[in-house]
Amino acid sequence: MVVATAAVLALVSLALGYLVTGTRSGEPSVTRAVPGEESPTPVVSPSTAATSGTSAGSPTPTAPSSDAPEPPEPGSSAGPRLVVPSPRASASPGALPPRLRVPTRPRLRPVEELPSLEFTLSSFNVLGASHTRGRGARPGYASGAVRIGWTAELLRRHSADVIGFQELQVGQLRRLQGMTNLDFYPGLSKGALGAENSIGWRRDQWVAVDRRTIDIPYFNGGPRAMPLVRLRSVAAPGIEAWFANFHNPAETARFRNQQRFRTQATLIQARLANLLVGTGLPVFITGDMNERAAYFCRLTGRAPMVAARGGTNIAGRCEAAKPPQVDWILGSQGVQFSDYVEDDSELVDRASDHPLIATRVRIQGAAAATGG
Repeated sequence: MVVATAAVLALVSLALGYLVTGTRSGEPSVTRAVPGEESPTPVVSPSTAATSGTSAGSPTPTAPSSDAPEPPEPGSSAGPRLVVPSPRASASPGALPPRLRVPTRPRLRPVEELPSLEFTLSSFNVLGASHTRGRGARPGYASGAVRIGWTAELLRRHSADVIGFQELQVGQLRRLQGMTNLDFYPGLSKGALGAENSIGWRRDQWVAVDRRTIDIPYFNGGPRAMPLVRLRSVAAPGIEAWFANFHNPAETARFRNQQRFRTQATLIQARLANLLVGTGLPVFITGDMNERAAYFCRLTGRAPMVAARGGTNIAGRCEAAKPPQVDWILGSQGVQFSDYVEDDSELVDRASDHPLIATRVRIQGAAAATGG
C-alpha cells in the first residue's frame, strides 16, 4: 500500500503539472473566470518539481442554518478531471504499477501504532502596510513595520508552526523573515502580489517538497496566484501534508459586487481540495475568504473538508454554527482539530483589523501492510 500511495502521489503530481499547459516547462497559461459560467478546472502552476487520516468523527444531521447556503450551481459538484499523459495505455490515476507484489492477506498496523504528528496551524490577515500610510490611512494603527513586530510576537505566543498569511506586503515580509525562523512561499519569488498571501512554516519543523501556485479570480475577476505547498515533517519524515492559502475578493468602495468572483474562487478551491485528497495526504486550507456561513457551506458541500471551528454539512443540510469571522482553517476529513481559538485580544487589535486564528492539529502516517 505504501508503493501504491507513492504511485498515486506521482500521478497526481504529474496531473498538477499537466493541468497548466500540458508540459512541465514554460510559463503557465492563465484561465480567467467568466461571470455567469461554471468555474474552470483549477490551473496549477508548478514552482518546483515534486521531489519525491485519523478521524474527525461522524457528525449527526442537524437542522439547516439560519444563514442559509446558496443553492448548488448546475454541474459544479463534479471533481477535477485528471489529464495524465502516459506511455502506458493502461495507466490511470491510482492504478497499481506492473509487477507490484500485493500480499493476498495484508495485515495493517493498528491505528495506535501509526506514526503521528501534532502541530499548530494558523491563519492571519496582517493588514497590509499600504492600508496604514498615506492618503486613506486607517486611523489608530501604527505603521506596517511596527505592526509586523507585534505579529511576530503573536506567532510566538501561539507557537504557530504553519501559517497562512494575507496582506503580507513586501516590507512586512522582509521584517518577518528577520524576526522569525520561518520559510515562506511564494515569499519574494513571485513579486509583490505573490508575497501578500505567502504560507510560512518553521524551518526546523518542516521542509517543502513541492511548491506551486493556483490562479483564482480576484477583484473583478482578474487572476491572482495563490500558494500551495506540500510539506514534510522533519521530526517524522514519513508524514507529509498539503497546505493551500487563499484571499478571496472583498467588497470595497472601489470594487463592488464581488460575490460572483468569491463564488467562482470557492469552486476552484473545492476542486483543488478534491484533487489533493486523492493523493492520500492530509489537506489544509487557510485564508481570509470574505464570507462566513455561505463559504463553509459551499466548500464543504463539494469537497470532503471540515472546519477547525466546527459545523456540519450532511446530505445538503448545512449548519455552519454562525461563524463570526471571515477567516478560516479547514482540513480534509480524517484530521483531528483541537483547541481552536479566534484571538481578538488587545495586541491583535493593534496589529490588524482581523483576528488571528489558530488550532492544534493531529495527523497520522499511512497504514502500511506488514506482510501476508
